[in-house]
Amino acid sequence: MTIKEFGETIEFNLRYNLKHTILGLGAPGIGKSEIISQIGKKYGYKVIDIRLAQMSEVEISGLIYPNRERTKTIWLSPEVLPDEKRDGPRTILLLDEITSCTKRVQVAAYQLILDRRIGQYVLPEGTMVIALGNREDDDGVYIRLAGPLADRFEIHYIEPDFQTWKNDYAIPHNIHKFVLDYLTVKPEALHTQIPGDSNIVFATPRSWTRVSDILKYDCNMDSLVVQHKIVGNVGEKEGLQFIEYCKHSEKLVSADDFIYNGAAAPENPDELHILINGIVGKCAFLPSVRSEQELTEAQEKTVQDCLHALFRIPKAEFIVMGLRNLLQMNRGVVKSIFLQLDDENCLRFLHANWYALGMDEVMMQ
Repeated sequence: MTIKEFGETIEFNLRYNLKHTILGLGAPGIGKSEIISQIGKKYGYKVIDIRLAQMSEVEISGLIYPNRERTKTIWLSPEVLPDEKRDGPRTILLLDEITSCTKRVQVAAYQLILDRRIGQYVLPEGTMVIALGNREDDDGVYIRLAGPLADRFEIHYIEPDFQTWKNDYAIPHNIHKFVLDYLTVKPEALHTQIPGDSNIVFATPRSWTRVSDILKYDCNMDSLVVQHKIVGNVGEKEGLQFIEYCKHSEKLVSADDFIYNGAAAPENPDELHILINGIVGKCAFLPSVRSEQELTEAQEKTVQDCLHALFRIPKAEFIVMGLRNLLQMNRGVVKSIFLQLDDENCLRFLHANWYALGMDEVMMQ
């Protein structure tokens, strides 16, 4: 599943107050922890992130010590665990790196997952437990979960997906256009780890974000410092290809020139991909808008201008691709706007391609 689909399985539990513990397994750097943070903010849950690989058994299970009379033992629970008075009534306890910690730490975590308690400590009623880890073939430290522990989880395997990363993370977080354009042409470069490969530097969504941060300060591809920093983040092979691509990007037709200055569309398919990515990127505000009424006049005009521009693309399959990308950002708002377009060519195209766009045929009557 994609990281977005993984997030939706967690949101399902939050909406219906299901206490089932979810375990997400996926390669490093694909946004597993980030999606939990986003969901916590969305639903008003405080996220308590515990990196199990960095903790000992005692730090999870707590200490036992005698009472003053030395007649009984008392359990001293770890401060890191959720506390309703301190953290509020709704928390997500994120047990990260569960496949990289020792068996003893896994056993301590098992008690939290199975019984929602350790010793005298009991998880607050409003706490959801979520665990994350890497897969066995991700070349990291991997310690297989015991059968009884694995059986307590709802387990999902997460794969990197460029379209999801672009719409749900890259565009809202203003990832540099060089990175977006390059990955649009070569989406498989989003994550390049090869199991068993001795090269420890490879591209991930996290490392591309670091490249974006670098380029926001200096995007001079002739600078040796910039080149070294790019290669140091995404690897030599991918980094050198990215650098060469960026050096020739100035020759490309920009989204602004195409939308507002009447520039002609390029004939090269790769360049068309980049142009469409730029057009769609102009509407980066769409995912945060709940309805058409929340759009400002300027935002609504931007969407209309981008839609008109897409219909100027000479190849139908690229028009469909652009429209589908916009619909994925905010289906309801985009559908409402382009059904109001006073343009016969647009409406004719929509009537002919409603199925490819994933639209309801009734809406096209």
